[in-house]
Parts: sequence; structure tokens; C-alpha cells
Amino acid sequence: MNIPEAMRFLRATGKRITPQRKLLLRIISENAHLDASEIYRLAKVEDKKISLSTVYRTVRLLEELGLVEASELGEDHHHYEVRLKEHYHLICLGCGKVVEIPPVAAVRELGQGLGFEVVGVKLELLGYCAACQKKRARKHKGTFDQVTTKRPKLPGPIARTIDLREVPLIEHPELVSRALRRLKADDLLEIVSSAPCRFVTAAKMLNSIPKTKLITLWTDRTSCYAVLQKRNLT
Repeated sequence: MNIPEAMRFLRATGKRITPQRKLLLRIISENAHLDASEIYRLAKVEDKKISLSTVYRTVRLLEELGLVEASELGEDHHHYEVRLKEHYHLICLGCGKVVEIPPVAAVRELGQGLGFEVVGVKLELLGYCAACQKKRARKHKGTFDQVTTKRPKLPGPIARTIDLREVPLIEHPELVSRALRRLKADDLLEIVSSAPCRFVTAAKMLNSIPKTKLITLWTDRTSCYAVLQKRNLT
């Protein structure tokens, strides 16, 4: 929707087309993904009398009318853009970069298949862009020294295996501790995870568990494996 179309829509809904509403709509259309404070800063350049409360009220009105849409974009406040064709967002957690991608029919079909009348879709995919992936790799260079892609020879049989691939991350420490309590000295515990990226901190974290020794970390490219040995330090 362009500015003239938005103005006609405002007029058709009985809303006044004030200079401030026209200004804010133009700023949002020319600068995608601004938050309210950024919109206010740009508007203040052209209208010294405009207030932040006016910006909030106007943006809220435009959102209620469907002329703009709000997205959090991985942050704890809204960013605004003129409502165009439906699209999704790729959001980099490293640099904040936002990439718009076209919609996928399967997303709407998922809702329809569950009996929903889908009237709109907002989808944000969080991750790291190519540049930030390279920065993270350089930052953690050397962290993977203990990691291999081949199952190593172990000093004995695995006494117990715990699979954390479908378990929320917050529950991992308690499950590992519980499993270790059931082992005897020198027993081996194998931990299976689905997130290779966690190897960035896995070595340091697993080495810090009392009365254990990290024997090895390895991955088969789809799952990650850590083997701990319970030690008798009493």
C-alpha cells in the first residue's frame, strides 16, 4: 500500500488526514522496521512541535486500521512497517540485521488444516547471518579442540546414556546430575544432544561438574555426544 492509497483509506474510514499522520506514515514507509523512538526522532526533524505521545497514538491508530504492522524482531519492543504483501522476517541475533522473505503457503495451510480461518501470518526466524557466523567462529576458535567427528575409543563400556535431544535446555543440568548420582566410581555416562553449537561452551561446562572427568566430545553431524567419567574423590 502506497501513501496515496493509505490517505484514501483513512478518508474512507472517516479519519482526518492531519499533517502529522501523513508525515509519520511517510517516515514509516521510507524507513522500514523503525521503533517509536526512531520514528519520533525523524519526525522531529520536520515538525518541531510533534510529541512522542502523538507518535505513539498515531502509530497505534495506523496499526489498528491495518495500515502498518508491528513486529518485535527479536527485541522487547515493537518495530513498525507499512503493511505490504505478506512476508516473513529473518532476524540476526548478532548484528540485528532483518531480511524479509516471501511467504510459504504451507504456513497458512498448517493453520487451515487445524480448522483455523487464517487471516494473517507473522513469522520471525531467529539466528545468525553469514557475517556473524564467521565472527562467532573466529571468536570461539580453539574451543572445538576436544571435538571429533569419529566415535573415539573409550576406556570402558558406557554405563548409562541420557538423551537430551527433546528435552528443554533448562532441564539438562538436573538430568545430568541425577544420572551421575546413579553411577559408581569410574562409570561412563554418555550425553546425547541435538545442538552442535552448544559445543562452544560444552567443554568448559562439563569439565566444571564436580567429581567427573570429561573423556570426549564428538559429533556425527546430526547429534552431539559427550562422555563423562564419574570419579571417586572422597
